[in-house]
Amino acid sequence: MAARRSSTMNDDERRRLLSRIDELELRMKLLEARVRRDAAETRSRGRIDVGRPVARVVRTPRKRPRCPGCTLELPKGRRGVQCVWCGYRFDAYELFKKPKD
Repeated sequence: MAARRSSTMNDDERRRLLSRIDELELRMKLLEARVRRDAAETRSRGRIDVGRPVARVVRTPRKRPRCPGCTLELPKGRRGVQCVWCGYRFDAYELFKKPKD
């Protein structure tokens, strides 16, 4: 059978463990300070506005041409002789357009 290890620590083990804990705490403090410094530099450069949500730019789509007969948007691409939805002939629109003075 394997021998059991004692659950009590001797002074040497305790000292080594405490020194490792002290080193880890020091490393954590240094890392926290580095993160705070980098965040402050980023804020000073204007990349991040603290406390303000960043609004995204919303682009409004360009108005698509509509059929004068059914008023539906015409699909992208070259316009034909008539509406793809209702069959309205676009040359008829030009014939019945009121002349401007």
